[in-house]
Parts: sequence; C-alpha cells; structure tokens
Amino acid sequence: MKSLFSKIDHFLLPKQSNMRFAPYIWLVYLFIFFTNLFFYHPVEHSYFYAAIGTSLFLVAYFNGYWASSDKIIYNIVAILIIGSFMAILSPGASVFFIFAGAFCCRLGKSRKALYGLILIAAWIGLLSWYFDYSSYFYIPAVGFTFMIGGLNIYQHDIDLKRKELNLSQQEVRHLARTSERERIARDLHDLIGHTFSVITLKAELAGKLIDRDNEQAKKEILELETISRDALKQVREVVTGYRTSDLSTELAHAKYILQSNDIDFEYSFEAIELSEKINKELAIILKELVTNILKHAQASRVTVSIQEQKNCVVMKVNDNGVGFIIKENKGFGIKGIKERVDTLQGRLVIDSQNETKTQIEIPLESIYGYKP
Repeated sequence: MKSLFSKIDHFLLPKQSNMRFAPYIWLVYLFIFFTNLFFYHPVEHSYFYAAIGTSLFLVAYFNGYWASSDKIIYNIVAILIIGSFMAILSPGASVFFIFAGAFCCRLGKSRKALYGLILIAAWIGLLSWYFDYSSYFYIPAVGFTFMIGGLNIYQHDIDLKRKELNLSQQEVRHLARTSERERIARDLHDLIGHTFSVITLKAELAGKLIDRDNEQAKKEILELETISRDALKQVREVVTGYRTSDLSTELAHAKYILQSNDIDFEYSFEAIELSEKINKELAIILKELVTNILKHAQASRVTVSIQEQKNCVVMKVNDNGVGFIIKENKGFGIKGIKERVDTLQGRLVIDSQNETKTQIEIPLESIYGYKP
C-alpha cells in the first residue's frame, strides 16, 4: 500500500524535498467550495458539474507543479476559467481564484507575479459586477488572493535567494579545493621532479659501475638511499604543511561557515607578500575569531580586511554582535591568540563594547617576515 501511495505521489508531484505533503494539505480548502455548494446550489445537477470542474482543476493544479515559469501562465488561466464557471454554482468558488493567485509566484520576477495578482483581482471584480455576485464571493476571493499570493511571492523569493547562496557556497568550496590542489601539485612537481631526475641518473650510474667498480657503485647506491630518504622527508613536510590552512583558504571557509549560519560576511584581502609563518599563524587566528563569533557573538554581520599599513600586515575582524567583557588570561581563546601575536612580535587590540572590533598588526620585518 505504501508503495502504491509512493508511486501516485511521484506521478502527481516532482521530487522536491521542500514540498513534502503541502500541496495535498492545501487542497483542504476545496471543502469551503463544497460546503457552500451544500447550502447553495441554484443550478440543477450542480454536484455533477462540481465534480467535473473539480476534476479538471486537479489536473491543472498538479500539472502546475511540473510547469516551468514560462508555462505556468496556462495553468493559472485554466484554473481561472474553471473558477469562473464554478462561481455560478456557489460563492465558495472563490477558493479557485485563490489557488490561481498562489501559483503567480512562479511567473518569474516579483513584479510580474504582482501584476498577475492584480489581473486576477480585476477579473474577479468584472465577474462580480457582470453577474451581480454577492460580497460573500468577491471579498474573500480578492482578499485571500492577495494574502496567499503575496505570501507565496515572498517565500518564493526567499527560496531563490537560498538557492543562490547554496550555489555561491559550493563555488567557494570548489575554488578553495581547486586552489589547494593546484598549489600542492605545483610544489610536489617542483620537489619530486628534480629529486627523481637525480635518482634516475644515480641509478643509471650505479648500474654502469657495478661490474667495473664495486666500491664506487656501492657509494652511488648509498647516495641513492640518502636522496630517496630525504625526498620522502620533504614530501611529508609538504603534505603536513598543507594540512594547515593559509589565509585564502581560511577566508573561503569562514565565508561558507558564517553564511551557512545566516551571518553576512564580507572580506577584502590585499595582495601582500607574506612569509609562510605569518600566513599560517594569521589563518589560525582568523579561524579562532570566527569560532568565537559563532559561539558567543550573536552577530548578523562580520567583516574582515587584510592589508598592508606602515610596513605591517593589519588584519581587522569586526562583528555587530553583543560584545563581551575582556578578562586577562580568560575566555574566548584570547590568551592563545595573544600568544600567537606576541610570537610574531605583533600587537593585538580588541574593542568590545556593543560590537567587537579586533585588530592585529604584524610587522613584515619581524624575524618571521621578510625585508622588502
């Protein structure tokens, strides 16, 4: 039985996780039409006509979930035509116009959807005037068409923005991974290419000497072993070094994490020639600050800027959160951050009254930096 319901569901609706059972639940409003029809049915065989009209409506309704933005207009018009004929049977037919209004959100842009609602309201007004329908028909029809249609337009815009954000996050992650792979490949190529060329030459030389000069051949083989061990050590150092993020990767990661938690994030990163030590230490500090913001700040916006000022690299991390009371050697990993900054002969300034502003200054001419 469950399999049968699943097949029917897949036939009626596309596989979209955000829909679930909502399209079926919304059909409960058809009871308004049939309840009114029970008390008010001026046309002979009204139940028969109502059954035919409802069946046609259900076809247009479920097909609307499959229609694209340039085709949904046909479903809306079909529901309006069905509703216009059903209005002859009962004032409860106003629900059909509300369903038509609910589909307007899928017309494309919000302005186009709003024009659709206005045209539906104008059509309801024209029908009411021409056939002299009671206010029990046109007031609910117009009012709820704008209410439900407007809410659907708002929700549809939010869903589109969420999809755009997800695509942006996927792009950031993809770019971060691609950049990391390219740098690892470049460094490994430079390291391994040279080392294996030397190993090949040494192996060829040892092969030529093995029959003529055993002692020299042994010496070449020992050197070969030393070179291979050194190469293995260098490869491990390269791989281990890349396990620690650099600033570019950490900024991309921060963008993904913060926006996933509905926190706006903007950053600017000037092209600065940084030593490996400064780059990695600042990346670790940035990661710690972002973690603090997620856990404690209750912020909705975070900005990061990294630039060179007076022969120093200056990283500013600001959030509009609730702030905190700074206590020496306590809380929020401030002690660890300060120790890292001190190691780089830098300066840490935190202003946390209402918002939190963190500024880190590292001299580029420190023992871990470079001299331009």
